[in-house]
Amino acid sequence: MRVEIIEVDENSVDDMISVCNPPTISEAYKKGVEIKRVWLLEMLRTYGDVGLVAYFNGKSAAQLLTYPEKADPTSLKRENVLVINCIYNPLLEAQRKGIARTMVEKLIEKARGKYEFLVTHAFETGEFLSQAEFFKRLGFREITKEDLYYSFSGRELKEPYSGFWKEGEEYRRSDEDIGRIMIFYEPVCPFSYLWAYRAKEIVKEINLKLKIEVLNAWEHPEEFVSRGRNWMLVNGIPIRSLPIEKEKFREELMIAIKT
Repeated sequence: MRVEIIEVDENSVDDMISVCNPPTISEAYKKGVEIKRVWLLEMLRTYGDVGLVAYFNGKSAAQLLTYPEKADPTSLKRENVLVINCIYNPLLEAQRKGIARTMVEKLIEKARGKYEFLVTHAFETGEFLSQAEFFKRLGFREITKEDLYYSFSGRELKEPYSGFWKEGEEYRRSDEDIGRIMIFYEPVCPFSYLWAYRAKEIVKEINLKLKIEVLNAWEHPEEFVSRGRNWMLVNGIPIRSLPIEKEKFREELMIAIKT
């Protein structure tokens, strides 16, 4: 067994991206990958760091993606917070080898003295160990059930993660949003664009009259934040489900279109 963990640079960006590739890669996913590649290179050139990639027997197997919270225009933009966007190790033969734990431990040592807090939104994939439980075992504390932080100073962090993957807030319907469909995605993950694309295609199957806008939330932060951080609005009504929840998603769309 040979494991190597390195800091991602411009030469290993594609290795980091490939860790998350699905079995079937569509044209929409490819576009999402290109959006992420551009974003990663921009982060590297601006901040010098986007996290770690692990190789198992020479193959890219796991990734730990980070960025300074201040880089995200939709966030609280705290100077002393580093966001762990995700950690993922899907390669079966590389699991249960302590790779993910080692990556986080390396990150903690690397970030010590540079940031006061690490923060993450421990969303559940349904695979492996619960992300929240994984991070708690490494010394992270809860802010909410899914928002966790690591404190270098010992000081408590009360404001949670504030990025794209938070569940949308309550949104008071605005007249300017009636007759429009707004779909937001983030450049950090190819699946975000893929879901936005699929949502647009499903809407077009149902209704061709409403105007559809697909927007990068990092490029249109005011529009995203002012709409309660909801990833999709139809007629000013937030859509809570995702295109992968086929029937539920279509049902929500139909109700919103008719409202």
